[in-house]
Amino acid sequence: MNRIFVFNWISVDGIFSGPNGETDWFTTDPELDAANRLELQIADTILFGRTTFKMMEAFWPTPGAAAQYPEVAAYMNETAKHTFSTTVNSSNWPHSFFHKELNRNTVNAIKETAKKDIVVLGSGAVSMALQELQLIDEYILLLDPQLLGRGKPFFKNVDPTALQLLDVRTFPSGIVRLHYKTVHENPVKPS
Repeated sequence: MNRIFVFNWISVDGIFSGPNGETDWFTTDPELDAANRLELQIADTILFGRTTFKMMEAFWPTPGAAAQYPEVAAYMNETAKHTFSTTVNSSNWPHSFFHKELNRNTVNAIKETAKKDIVVLGSGAVSMALQELQLIDEYILLLDPQLLGRGKPFFKNVDPTALQLLDVRTFPSGIVRLHYKTVHENPVKPS
């Protein structure tokens, strides 16, 4: 069965975006970029919140994105994108779908359409809602070697959850890639 995994940059102090959603602080290097492209290929479906969707929609369908990052742009444009929002319900970006509510039934319906895994990119509120529903199978966190001091914390008001470390990889930029499996000790019964 396909898994749902979160793929996100976080600072050492747990921030995933600046106070206004900025992501220009992400550290990167060619080795990390290549590893990230491989990691995303295992998913054919992306889950977004409104803010992350609008940010991605403004960049990835553009000629500039295709010129600068051809492989990632092709992936982003061809992959099914499901956005949870009460205010955004349409887009010209191909393969975009919209849902008013994030609940177990909606996520299960999305899982039925996915042929591969499902990835959550950015989208802290979506990640936390999925975590609350115990629907996240794995976390891939890119621990960025900096303290931001302010911004949006990635883990906020979460239930205690055990994680099993599957892999650790370091990159020349100082990024540490942490890959965890969620240990569902008290699984929620389907409703």
